[in-house]
Amino acid sequence: MASSVDPLYDLYMNKGFVPIEIVLTGIIAMICCVGIGLNSSLVYLTIKTKSLHSPCQILIALYAFFASFLLFGSCVKFVIFAFGINYITLRTCFYIQFIPLIGSTIASTLQLCIGIDRLIGVIFPIWYKTSGKNVTFKFIIGICFIKSMLNELSAYIGSSAHWEKPVMCTLGDPSNQPENYYFTNINASVIYCGEFLCYTLIWLIIWGQKSLIPENVKKLTLSLSVLMSIGLICYILNIFFIRVIMPLLNLDAFTIEYFVLPISFALQAMAYGSSAPVLYFCNGQYRSAFRTQFGHQANQVTIVRTIIVHSNP
Repeated sequence: MASSVDPLYDLYMNKGFVPIEIVLTGIIAMICCVGIGLNSSLVYLTIKTKSLHSPCQILIALYAFFASFLLFGSCVKFVIFAFGINYITLRTCFYIQFIPLIGSTIASTLQLCIGIDRLIGVIFPIWYKTSGKNVTFKFIIGICFIKSMLNELSAYIGSSAHWEKPVMCTLGDPSNQPENYYFTNINASVIYCGEFLCYTLIWLIIWGQKSLIPENVKKLTLSLSVLMSIGLICYILNIFFIRVIMPLLNLDAFTIEYFVLPISFALQAMAYGSSAPVLYFCNGQYRSAFRTQFGHQANQVTIVRTIIVHSNP
């Protein structure tokens, strides 16, 4: 393993267990696990509920599915500190984060593509209903595949130039090296700005054609707008911390590690794990499906427990 300019490296490399890191990364890992559970419930709900099988709703389920890989990748740092390893090479980190990186790329791309799908649906409603939704769905899947390959190539180029660099292995380590730093940041800016533009145009069209837009389209768009807003707000807050607060206050490495980064990772985890709660509270169709599907299972469990109790007096 090569030497590192990270001021925490000499302190933590051979220290073994670092309680404060285990606690902080453990809290983030717990948030991620809750998010994975919520995303899994949304995927399961979509599979089991026939009324949620429209191309757009399948894309929403795919977003939740791939966002779970991003959340899984955010737990890696906790595992490394929990075992007292603390630092691994960037080469090892790249291979560990290979699948989570693909998941995070597809999830972020789907954020924008779902907005594009909704925009096409309100601009060309007749074409979209007849054949456009399937064409758009296939086009989006193609974009996600190509985008994931490009991002993996970028991560490989950045990581391979520093294979022996010691890192704590966050999800962003392979994608934030000098060789790919600008590509990663421009990509994120395009995703969030494009998503914001899509939903702004959608609501302008809905506002101008209120009587022509079906009510279910308005409700689903509202739910997705809330979901988009949560991700956008978390992204802006992270940028604000990194680009404004840190340079302004000239924070040291310990403050960044123990304060700024945990907040940043927690915001990201909450954003990518919020799909199911947002859809439950903001969309009647999803709320009804959640109650029907999981309420039915809860009743089955209650009945089984009652039978067991009565059969074993």
